[in-house]
Amino acid sequence: MNIPIGLSEITSQWLEAVLQTTDKFHDVEIESVTCANIGEGTGIFGEIGLLAISYTNDTDLPASMVVKLPCSEPENLAVAQALGIYAREVSFYRSVGESAALRIPECFYSQLDDDGKFVLLIEDLSVDFYVGDQVVGATHEQVKCAIDALGEFHAQWWESSDLESLSWLPVPNDPAYMATVPQIYRAGLPVLGEEWADRVLPESIEVARLLEPRFEEIMEMFAERPHTFAHADTRLDNLFFSRDNSAEVAFIDFQLCLKGKGINDLAYIIGNSVPREIAAANWESYIKQWITCLSTHGIEYRLEDAIRDYQQAVLYYTVGAMSLIASFDTGNERGAAMAEAYVTRIFNHVVDTNARVILE
Repeated sequence: MNIPIGLSEITSQWLEAVLQTTDKFHDVEIESVTCANIGEGTGIFGEIGLLAISYTNDTDLPASMVVKLPCSEPENLAVAQALGIYAREVSFYRSVGESAALRIPECFYSQLDDDGKFVLLIEDLSVDFYVGDQVVGATHEQVKCAIDALGEFHAQWWESSDLESLSWLPVPNDPAYMATVPQIYRAGLPVLGEEWADRVLPESIEVARLLEPRFEEIMEMFAERPHTFAHADTRLDNLFFSRDNSAEVAFIDFQLCLKGKGINDLAYIIGNSVPREIAAANWESYIKQWITCLSTHGIEYRLEDAIRDYQQAVLYYTVGAMSLIASFDTGNERGAAMAEAYVTRIFNHVVDTNARVILE
């Protein structure tokens, strides 16, 4: 089946044809479909559309789905292709998704071409969940619910032989990362000093400069064991919270998933998706909560080790800020606001967690 180049090419004929190749939708007849772009300002590496579907025949099939396609921005696309992130997400849904101890959207259809183009049709979680808002930031209760969910998922894969069998899942110091990520960091450093000095603490800029010649070293630390299945993009726009006030949290976007330290997922969400006053006051208690969750599965992780690994991850994730200020097209005003929140929060967190101790 041809993969649409953009959301405008999603038609009822195309949708019907691809869904009929699946068991669940083999006899589906689609009367009409409309597609609304819901990824502007949130999706950096892909186009995301919400499909409203009308069926010709009576059916209890979903009236809406989410479609994911590659991004169109050249700079973002180049990074996506270099890191193989589209193949990674398709592989996740095909080989891991159904057994994951994590609430994720059901995948109805996936396709990946030899040239790296892909398409995913997945469950519309907004029926039962609401998405977090990266710009506003997470509440204390939302963070706690997310950590419990991540703890269960990390425990499932902790140093597992099944994890090692996932040949498509890279480690953070994979050659493709080592060749790409430090360049992104170094491209952003001059911009940080010249254009963000009025929004970022002087101490954090000083740490960023100290980090620059040692960034590869931090990447190697970031890749150390213990390994589990890391989501690796746990920003708030990728988390959905239950509408019925339960503690259930659903996760989307597995394009950046890795074999890595689970604590990295905590550093990512706390460092870039939590307002500073909440993150600064609670980051150590969040780590303790996660360690407690692991211990219920017989996994021991010393608090001192977890804090040091967390500080390493905070330093590493400043590269996300560098990419946003120097390399990636953030799309629109909301994308710019998201970038502002990410950059200021992660550099504040560098100071509030005393992450510079890793460089001393």
